[in-house]
Amino acid sequence: MAGDGISRRDFIRGSAGAGAALVSRSFSLEAQPIGDANQSVGPSDRIRFGMIGIGMEGSGVLTTCVGLPGVECVAACDLWDGRHTLANEIISGATGKTVPTTRRYQDLLDNKEIDCVVAAVPDHWHKKIIVDACDAGKDVYCEKPMTHTVEEGFEIINAAQRTNRIVQIGSQRRSSIGFAKAQELVAQGAIGDVCLAEGILGRNDPCGAWVYPPPPGLSPENLDWDTWLGDAPKRPFDPIRFARWRAFKDYGEGLPGDLYVHTLTGIYTALNVTAPPERAQTAGGLFQWKDGREFPDLMTTLYDYPTFRVAVLMTQDTDEPEVTRFLGTRGIIDVYGEGERVVVTPQDGKDHSPCYYTSSYPDAMRKAYDKQWHEKHDPKLGASKLVEGEVYTYPPGYSEFREHLWHFFQSVRTRSPSVEDAVFGNNTSLGCHMANYSYFHKTAAVWDASAKKIIG
Repeated sequence: MAGDGISRRDFIRGSAGAGAALVSRSFSLEAQPIGDANQSVGPSDRIRFGMIGIGMEGSGVLTTCVGLPGVECVAACDLWDGRHTLANEIISGATGKTVPTTRRYQDLLDNKEIDCVVAAVPDHWHKKIIVDACDAGKDVYCEKPMTHTVEEGFEIINAAQRTNRIVQIGSQRRSSIGFAKAQELVAQGAIGDVCLAEGILGRNDPCGAWVYPPPPGLSPENLDWDTWLGDAPKRPFDPIRFARWRAFKDYGEGLPGDLYVHTLTGIYTALNVTAPPERAQTAGGLFQWKDGREFPDLMTTLYDYPTFRVAVLMTQDTDEPEVTRFLGTRGIIDVYGEGERVVVTPQDGKDHSPCYYTSSYPDAMRKAYDKQWHEKHDPKLGASKLVEGEVYTYPPGYSEFREHLWHFFQSVRTRSPSVEDAVFGNNTSLGCHMANYSYFHKTAAVWDASAKKIIG
């Protein structure tokens, strides 16, 4: 910091107290071994999946899936024909094979060779594809956020329970070894009682603000535009809406659906949250990217939970490294972006010098108080303490994205519970809907659990 200010780290380091030193012990986090696509797996253990949606996110999901051992893509679906080509470029690059492609996801649900489907499509299609997959007897992995409206979440929960299908939502923090470590540390009381969790992330470039370039030559001849619209209002073909759907209410959830959901997933994991927020209050605005979008480019939301609060700030106006912070009565846990580190900074919650309130005492009284304080509290000679912080680093090449997908296929293979089921996915999605409700209605959003609706 400039001038005579002090950094948070310097302040905390000083708060360790007179005669004490803050040192950090380093540890390496461990991830489960997964292997790669070349690993030999018996035919009965192979999982055959169909891929629905091979866009920006879907292409990365597909690439990761076909690199997993015992996992095979046997068909792919997208409404733009150019992504049929892309799908087979990805699959053949990993396996040397190609697969049938289609515009109809129903073809994948009807395919008896397919055990499960993986969907990476705009938010307004999530509910229908998940429910249709369950009804077709297919397990399903669907990208986050789980829903586009409040009502959809309960339809998905009902479908998963009614059909006994595995539903996993693709917010990868649920499988993060960093947030698992934060969960363990919180449970151990490493930072006392958690009163506040914070999440922050900022981008400052067109791509980070969803200003995606529509594919050259995109047209109604090579894109099934009417089907892409789904149950959204009908409108003429629009390449901008196709490529930048996150920016429009008919198809996406803006910053909450794109970014909040990751932070909420990490916080819910670390703090064992099993319900949506009780209340949300959002502020924000559209400051830089005034390109016809319907969502703000900066949002900050304060959430109320029974025993703590959550503050989330996401912006497309300023680059800001990602961190999720847990603030407790005895310290702080910082979980930095994937592949970085988890840092524990302890605090003892005690005065380490006479309280500055004594500046209101007359001089003689203040000196007498200070002398008595030091006699009582100063460490004896040679009795200084080491206050130990901890730094946990991720193993080289670790990917929570890959781990999360692996968990899904393992659930399909073993019928073990999903690590991010429809109930969990609904709770984080409701947090996103409440943030948007508050912003657009200019009021606090309150969750009415009995009515299963948001009220102002």
